[in-house]
This record gives sequence, structure tokens and C-alpha cells, in this order.
Amino acid sequence: MQLTVQEALAVYPLSEARLVAGARGTSRLMKSVNVMDAPDIADWIKSGEMLFTTAFIMKDSEEEAIKLMRKLNERGCAGLGVKLGRFWEVIPQAIIDEADRLQFPLLELPFQFTFSDQMNALFQAEHERSTKLLQSVLHKQKRLMQFALNQDQQGNVFAVLEDILKYPIAIIGSRGHILYNGGEGGDNVLQGWPWKMSPTRVKWNLGSCYRVPIMKRSEQYGFLLVFTDSSMPLKEEEELFQQAAEVLAFHMDTTYREHVNPGVQDKMRTLITQYLSKRMSLDDLTEGTGRLGVQLFTGPYQCVLTTLEPQAFSSEKRLAQIHQELQYNPLMQLFPSQHFRIEEGILSIYACPSERDYGEELSTFLMNRFEDMESLSHDGGSPRFWISKIKTEPSSLREAYQETLETRKLAKRFGMTHIALQFQTLEFAYVFQHVPENIMETYCHKILEPLLIKDSDPNQVLMNTLEAFVENDGLINEAAKQLYVHRNTVTYRMDKIGGLLQMDFKKTNDLLKLKMVFTFRKFLKDKQQS
Repeated sequence: MQLTVQEALAVYPLSEARLVAGARGTSRLMKSVNVMDAPDIADWIKSGEMLFTTAFIMKDSEEEAIKLMRKLNERGCAGLGVKLGRFWEVIPQAIIDEADRLQFPLLELPFQFTFSDQMNALFQAEHERSTKLLQSVLHKQKRLMQFALNQDQQGNVFAVLEDILKYPIAIIGSRGHILYNGGEGGDNVLQGWPWKMSPTRVKWNLGSCYRVPIMKRSEQYGFLLVFTDSSMPLKEEEELFQQAAEVLAFHMDTTYREHVNPGVQDKMRTLITQYLSKRMSLDDLTEGTGRLGVQLFTGPYQCVLTTLEPQAFSSEKRLAQIHQELQYNPLMQLFPSQHFRIEEGILSIYACPSERDYGEELSTFLMNRFEDMESLSHDGGSPRFWISKIKTEPSSLREAYQETLETRKLAKRFGMTHIALQFQTLEFAYVFQHVPENIMETYCHKILEPLLIKDSDPNQVLMNTLEAFVENDGLINEAAKQLYVHRNTVTYRMDKIGGLLQMDFKKTNDLLKLKMVFTFRKFLKDKQQS
């Protein structure tokens, strides 16, 4: 039997009983029902048993009755049901008070029903519940098998698996990163990490969490967490969860190996490298990738170069781990893509859903997925993603790749530590990086001179405000956040700066001048430090 006292009280005719004490203990699990007819019953009681009695052995002494109830509670008894009308007309108040203190369920059983009536009804209810649950498990196993046999899975396979199990689930990757979370646990879903690679049931909120390793052969893909609404384990359900983890491991392993086939990867690396180094035409590249079953271009796209900074001897293993996640993580399906290893790192081609540049969404997504690797920089470097501008023609692939290299180069030059960085963020610097230094210095002095000689001393506060204003594309609120001041303070300072520089910051031409000035200042500062 696997019923709580509260569930048992809903079963007729026990539903006619009255709970007189111990209401806070009704979550106790009832595993069986026994009849108390011997003075030493407490020595034989098993944990989880519910006892029924006529009060014959406890009718003469309230003190002995209380001692017996305490001992029953210590032994893990689920509760005590007393049939009134034979030896007790009412349950003494002292016993009721003690049961409340112990949070020990105490019931007044209806006189018109025998103990066997109560027990048979409970066993019947448990049988029906177990049968229904087993039928549910069988139905889930059938759907799970259909899921496993379906080779053309579309959408988020984790969400599909959650729908099959009918419980919230979470998928934790091999390095402790959350691949999917069905809404349970929040930030605490990783409590106790790292975990042992064995099935484990742990308490979780009002129910429990069953944690199963996702493994195929010696390859570890992480863990499947299933959040059940009951702490009562059912062997058949636990077997179902283990089967789900096996199916998931097969899917993740197959998906990864289909995309990261060593032979195909080596050939693709050769083709991509030859094309980027101008030793192969676009037609030859398209023909070669087509023979391998790889379609590089389906419309507008953006390139992303993934590198590890700083590079280290152990970078190869870390890159392989990132490459694996880029391929099999279902969340990456939000950004359809293909990924190839090249000399510098991993070159990815992301298909855009439209001709709009969604690089900001892509950079934010990549940053969120891999920001936890920042703390592991001592062991193979931290991932960096260099993102090109959107391209509409296949012939622009070299240009897109070059933009990723330039983004990386300029980011190093300016000491930028962003996890993901777009070329368009540094495009202005790229265009003017070859302007002679003397011209840069002259132009900066000419534009900023009224501000620099204010009161015969550089006004650093105004200069910092102006720089924050330019860095945030003229957005007052964003500049204020960066400077940790109120937006009205920035507005006041910018009015003052505008008067000194004789500029109107609402005019594009004036903003363009300032953008150029601060780009030059960065170049000059970098030159002085090198």
C-alpha cells in the first residue's frame, strides 16, 4: 500500500471517520493496516502501519494510553483509529492534546462499519490506484518507444520528452550547465553538483526528484532530472525514467556523431580552409560540400568564429567540448547553424530567419550559454565568439570570415573582454585604423580643445560623461547607468559640453565627429601602451 493518511481519509467508508488530532501529520505514508489487540503491539509495529483499535487495552489508564501513543509515534506508525461506542464514548482530551503535539493522526472511526470494511476499502483503493498508475507508465513507455524510433525529430526534443513523462524535467550537461529546465527548481537545480554517475532519488520541495545519468558507452552527456509530485517511489516509474535517459543518450550521441563525423569534418575542414585561403573557388566549395551532404547556404547568414582566449596547450579538448554542445544542444535550433573546425577555432555559419541582422540576439544567446566557462579560463582558455555582419550572398563568405578575424584583432587591441562581440560594434575602428597618428592627434585636439582647456585644467568628469554618451550611441539612460548617476545629471552635463564644443548632439554629423574622435583616442592610447 502506498497511500498517505490524507489520501486514505478520502476513501469510503474511512471518509466517514473524523480526524480529531494530528492534522499536520496527515502526509504520513500508510503502507499497511493492522488491528491493535495486544498490550505489546508497539513492539511489533512496523513503520508506515495504520492501527485500528476498540481502545480495549488502553481504556483503563490515560497515562498508559499516552505512553503507548508516544511509542507508536517513535516506531513510525502512520496513525491511530479508535472505534468509539464500545469501550470509549469519547477520546480523552489529554490524549487528543498529546496527538496534536506529536503531529500524530488520531481518528474517530464510525461505529457502523467493521474494521474489515475499512481495510478492504483501502486495499481496493490502493489496487485501483496502482493499476491506473501502471497503465499510465505502460502508455508512457509506448510513447517513449515511438519517440526513440522516430529518426526525424523536430523542435526541442527535451520538451517532447517532458510531454511524454508528464512530469517537469531538467537536463544538465556534462559540465554542469543547464540545457533545459521545465520550470522546477530555479537556480537550485544544480544543488550538490558535481553528482555521482548513478541513479538517485532526492527530496525536492513537496515531492521528489529522480536524477539519472545520461550515458552511452563511456560517453557522459549529463543528467536527466524528473520532478515527481510524490516522494513515494514506484519501481516501474523509476525504470521508465532510466529508459528515458537511455533514449536521450542515444539521441544526443547520434545527433552529435551525425554532425561531427570525423571523416566529414576533416574533409569539410580541408574544403573550407582552401576556400578561405583563395585556393578554391566558390563553385568548387559548393560542389565539394554538396557531395558530403552539407548545404552551407540557405539564405541570409552570419559567420561566427569561436576561439579560446588565451590559447593554451589544453585548448583542443575544450574546443571539442564547445563544438559538441553547439551541435547537440536543442536550444541551438533557435539559430539553425553548421559548425566546422578550422585552424583558428570553430567556424560557424548561422542561417538568419530574415534579412534583418539578429547579431545582437545571437551574441546574447551565445554569451548566456557559455558564460559559465569564464571561471575555467585557467584550464584551456575561455570561449570568445567573433560575429560578422549579415551576408546575403554565398560569395561573401570570405568577407564574413575576415570580419570575424578583424573583430578578434581589434578586440585584443582595445583590451575588450566581451564573450561575444559583433563586427559592427568595431566597424568604425576598422575603417579608420590606418589613418596616420599625427592626423588623429590633430583632429582630436581640434574637436575637444574647448573642453580640455576649461579652467586651464582637463575636466575629467565632463570627458568621462562625453565618452559614456558616445559609447552608448547617444542614449542618455544607458550613459547614466554606466556612470552610476541620474539621467538628469547626464543631461545637464551634456548641455554644458554641447555649449563648450559648440555641438548639437541631436545632429548626426556632430555625433559622427565624436564617434571618430573617441575611436582615434583609443588607437592613440593603445599605441602609447604598446
